[in-house]
Amino acid sequence: MTWEEFKGFVKYVKVFCSVNDQYFYVVTDLEACVWLEETLKNFERILVVVSHSQDFLNGVCTNIIHMQNKKLKIYTGNYDQYAQTRSELEENQMKQYKWEQDQISSMKEYIARFGHGSAKLARQAQSKEKTLAKMERGGLTEKVVRDKVLVFRFVDVGKLPPPVLQFVEVAFGYTPDNLIYKNIEFGVDLDSRVALVGPNGAGKSTLLKLMTGELVPLDGMVRRHNHLRIAQFHQHLADKLDMEVSALQYMIREYPGNEEEKMRASIGKFGLTGKAQVMPMSNLSDGQRSRVVFAWLAFRQPHMLLLDEPTNHLDIETIDSLAEALNEWDGGLVLVSHDFRLINQVAKEIWVCENQAVTRWEGDIMDFKMHLKKKAGLSG
Repeated sequence: MTWEEFKGFVKYVKVFCSVNDQYFYVVTDLEACVWLEETLKNFERILVVVSHSQDFLNGVCTNIIHMQNKKLKIYTGNYDQYAQTRSELEENQMKQYKWEQDQISSMKEYIARFGHGSAKLARQAQSKEKTLAKMERGGLTEKVVRDKVLVFRFVDVGKLPPPVLQFVEVAFGYTPDNLIYKNIEFGVDLDSRVALVGPNGAGKSTLLKLMTGELVPLDGMVRRHNHLRIAQFHQHLADKLDMEVSALQYMIREYPGNEEEKMRASIGKFGLTGKAQVMPMSNLSDGQRSRVVFAWLAFRQPHMLLLDEPTNHLDIETIDSLAEALNEWDGGLVLVSHDFRLINQVAKEIWVCENQAVTRWEGDIMDFKMHLKKKAGLSG
């Protein structure tokens, strides 16, 4: 990367630091993601990327290395092409495996039945033994090992009559002379599926805090239905977990008076089972801790979820499970994310936070991505 390219990159990032001569870039908004994707797409040297963003991998990668059972397999193409090719290969592998196992079972049955019969049958049995031995020496097709798919489940909570959450001429700033929002008006109901987008510092997380009541408007009002339960996921909730206790102990402590089996089931709804429920959370991965947070939030049975960068520690398959669970759930959703694909999966509306206002984008998130490319002067 040249100095000029680096200066351009710093424009789009919040943090740039060096540790032991290794450089780390922290991308903080969709515009930065678009810039980085286009820059790396045109990078003329070898590039190795580890990412949980399927959209990003599709845009940047020309080959995918799949790691499974201590083995590496290289696929040509981007992530979507890898997924399709792998699916086709595994389907053929399963057919071959089943055919071989059927042949082996049939030959073994014949050998056991006729191996000590008449001379003719015995010779046929001996021939099958040789065929079987040859198959085994040549190497049998391995059974396909499917990736473990985690299933998320949010409990349906029923509907509340609108209006559920209303902003009426709301103005807010951390100081009166520096407003982030001015005279904004909108409503969110339980059938709303909204993604908030906009540059870093535009106030997306601030807007979520105004929704929960953590922040109070300087002017105007935020009206909430009397029975509305809101749960907010943000990046730092996992940091507040007690690392010395298990997920099960944590849930029992947070929600006293509930039976252990009920708490186990609640955690299990987010893919944390068996020993992972009872070991100290210090031994869990970041992704597992995120699932503990989701279980903790879901147990409150919220009518509305506010998700602020929920995918930071989730892999692609888990992100898909989260999207599926959100789509099956009957509550309202407001999402802040730099994952274009997740937004595309769950959001029905795109709201742009910029210039002290919140405006609805007329189009989907991929249209907005193209808008960001043009805005940044990027091709594609």
